Amino acid sequence: MPSVYDEAPDGRRKVAEPVHERHFAKPVTLQQIRSCDPEAFHRAAEEWDKVGTALGSARYLAVDVLSTLQEGWSGDAADLGRRVLSDLLDELSIAEQEMEAARLTLVNAAAGLALARRWVFEADDLAHANDLTIKDDGDIGYPAWLSGSNDPESLGESRRLAAVAGDIRNLLTAAKKYAADVSNTAGQELDRIDDAVAYRHLDDWTKRVVSEDLAAARALPKVFGGEGGVLLPPDPYDRGAGDYNTESPTDKDHKLAATLGAGIAAMPFAAGGTHASANMAHYLSGTGEPLDLNVEDMLKDIPDFQQSVNTTLDGNLSGWEAEALAEYRRTGKPVALVQQTGWQPMSATPDSSKDWFYAVGSFHYNTEAKVEVKPTSPGAPPEVTVTYRTNVRDRYNWDNGKSTDVPGVGRVTDQDIQRLHRTGLAREFDMGGNQQDQEQEALT
Repeated sequence: MPSVYDEAPDGRRKVAEPVHERHFAKPVTLQQIRSCDPEAFHRAAEEWDKVGTALGSARYLAVDVLSTLQEGWSGDAADLGRRVLSDLLDELSIAEQEMEAARLTLVNAAAGLALARRWVFEADDLAHANDLTIKDDGDIGYPAWLSGSNDPESLGESRRLAAVAGDIRNLLTAAKKYAADVSNTAGQELDRIDDAVAYRHLDDWTKRVVSEDLAAARALPKVFGGEGGVLLPPDPYDRGAGDYNTESPTDKDHKLAATLGAGIAAMPFAAGGTHASANMAHYLSGTGEPLDLNVEDMLKDIPDFQQSVNTTLDGNLSGWEAEALAEYRRTGKPVALVQQTGWQPMSATPDSSKDWFYAVGSFHYNTEAKVEVKPTSPGAPPEVTVTYRTNVRDRYNWDNGKSTDVPGVGRVTDQDIQRLHRTGLAREFDMGGNQQDQEQEALT
């Protein structure tokens, strides 16, 4: 979104400065994995399913009542009754969809945590079979008789056990990383569902958010399964200027639209690039169609962005490789797992790139990484390769209560620019893009 300071980048939360903090999944311990009960998630999912079924029945009943009231009932009381029932229908519809999203989230979280537990139990079995112990911190304890012995047989056994210990550590790393990601992702989805309690009306914005919540829950099997091909939605955007084309434009509105349109030609000279002018032109076109962002240019022009991508990728890569190697060890077949960092906040600043500052301001990115493990020659370690790409998503809208120096135009208030959307002289739109696949050196 073009304006980013003092208010809310992308309307998601109030901050005084651009947000660059990366979010990593909260670590989990081996004890937490061993003690968790995936079946408890299934039981909770069954309860949510019952609630959803009851809400569906109530909604159908409300529809019948409202249909009956439409016939032969008039006056103020009738109008009030219809409004109340209509509001009730909206709330029931929202709740029914969100309950289904909650059920699916819990079911998929249960499956994910069950896999993490399986990896830990495989590590336990491997340690027990080789007289090794797994400590609470994940370190490996060797048998006492092995220490201090330098005879050839003991040295050979030491090397063998070191290799086994490496396999155990990899299984434990995979389990902890995977459990943390499942817990974090499911928690974020449940937080979104919890936010829906405040929704009262099925307007365009609410329909979009509720639809995204349900779509995200349905996509979790692919996300947790490492299939790729799907990105969970970022946090909901704010409502922006409100409903499109619901007010009559004034002479002042027409003049501002004309001034902004005429100023587009001068924007590249003032902003040092063409992206701000292109995005403003698309806003004024009034189509509302999604707009592609050149992520390659963003990474090149915004140094903090590229650094953030590198740091986020480095913070996840060892765990992702461990997961792929754990599956390779289990199946003995080539493995390809697609992982994602989740949506991370980032802001362009006037110092980093004035062009992107006015073109997008604050945005969110999500880096996908494909980790492949393939066999090589017999007895040799498998080959591990990593390719990744970064995705960007944003919404072109304007915040209340601020003013902006628009390159080539001068100082205008965001509230005035918002009115262009409400009066049909411009239209807010989604924007996003994907980086070309990049190769990353594997850690293994």
